Amino acid sequence: MGNTSYTAHISNKKSAITSKNKLLGVAKHNLRKYKSEEYSRDKIIIIKGTDDLYQDVKNVYHQEFDDVVKEYNEKQKRAERKINDYFEHVAEIEQDMAVEIIFQCGDKAFWQSHEFEKGIMYHVYKVLVNKLEEVLPEFKIANAVIHLDEASPHVHVVGVPVWEGAKRGLRKKVSKRNVFTPETLSVILQDKMREAAWNYFRYFINEDLSEKKLGRNHDLSVMEYKVAKERENLQQVKEEYTNKKKALEDEVQFMKLSRDLYKEFMKSDERERKQLKNDIGIQKQALQDVKLELEENVEKVKEVESMLDRVKSFMDGFKLFAPTIEDYANQVEAGRQIEAGNSFRGILYEIGKLLEAFKELLKEGLCWFPRLMKWKTSKGEVAPVFYEKRDGYDYEIMEYMNVVTKERYSKDEIQWEIQAKNRTGTVEQMDANLDAMIRDLQEILRINAEQKRLWEEYRKWK
Repeated sequence: MGNTSYTAHISNKKSAITSKNKLLGVAKHNLRKYKSEEYSRDKIIIIKGTDDLYQDVKNVYHQEFDDVVKEYNEKQKRAERKINDYFEHVAEIEQDMAVEIIFQCGDKAFWQSHEFEKGIMYHVYKVLVNKLEEVLPEFKIANAVIHLDEASPHVHVVGVPVWEGAKRGLRKKVSKRNVFTPETLSVILQDKMREAAWNYFRYFINEDLSEKKLGRNHDLSVMEYKVAKERENLQQVKEEYTNKKKALEDEVQFMKLSRDLYKEFMKSDERERKQLKNDIGIQKQALQDVKLELEENVEKVKEVESMLDRVKSFMDGFKLFAPTIEDYANQVEAGRQIEAGNSFRGILYEIGKLLEAFKELLKEGLCWFPRLMKWKTSKGEVAPVFYEKRDGYDYEIMEYMNVVTKERYSKDEIQWEIQAKNRTGTVEQMDANLDAMIRDLQEILRINAEQKRLWEEYRKWK
């Protein structure tokens, strides 16, 4: 069971949004509409709505209630009973005109030891907000913004609770009480949303939230495995540099001591001076050996840096295919035939060009694409085998093949496990691993610069 916390706070009592001024206050805080030395535009990320939260809420009111208000006004015989603007009407009666929910995964203590992973929470909270729209459609989200500039990353979601079925007045109206019932708070916010948060947090951060059992780490894709191995190589080089730095510092310190002793022994007889010169010569040779080893490690770092540049170039090019790869995965998971082009006009669509580039021919008419996307199943990690129709213009799923053992399974046997949650080797995962490697490389280069400084210091007085 994980120890990482999950919380879902809903505006209530003093934090309730019961007036236009309070709504403006929420907008000011959420979008940092004030001067602050700590403010960073890169760490305030809007995932729903715009940078005008107040207007976003008004837009929801117009979208949801303009037709209902018109219908209501047409039935009124007395002008004073008609409603000109429902947003202004709700603001005047001091009820909850909007509701704010704050989702947070992990507390201050957790994020102090996971500082470099804060940015990944963008992906967690983005899909979590989409999940909220799915499980609570009566809550019309107007604005959602992620804060990465505080001790714990979290997301502010502001929306309008819309309730239908009123017997008096408008048939559809704003009602926090009818939308956020005890059942909603318990089943949706604390059960369904917690479960979703656990899944997303586990997938992107590789940690478990509290109240959940530990699950098995997902298998690495081929590309992820290569990136992970290079991270191991970088760590090894980093440790070697650290050890050489310590050795160099020790040698420099010893040489300083030897220099002081040398001054004293110059006053002694010739025999002692010869012995001292011999000892100093040995130490100089040892120091020279350390320097040569350091120069060899510099070459290793250059090779690793060059490799990373190649991997990053591949990754940057691969990400350009991300929308088309997503379309390909969706088609596979739906079990549908993929229309890759128009054979009569000789035109290949974007997905057709992608499949042509990544196609691995098994035999005439059969091909597969394990480098694009794979799925974890009870049969292991598999990729679909297609029958290529009309020379590459249509592809039909015939079966699935294990990417390691090459064992094949029928479509009917395994299609039910081909789901988005079972995908492996996504572009986002590889990108995050690459960023971590680059940070490790920068640390190694910093250590190398420090070693060069120590060597230059020695050369000044040797």
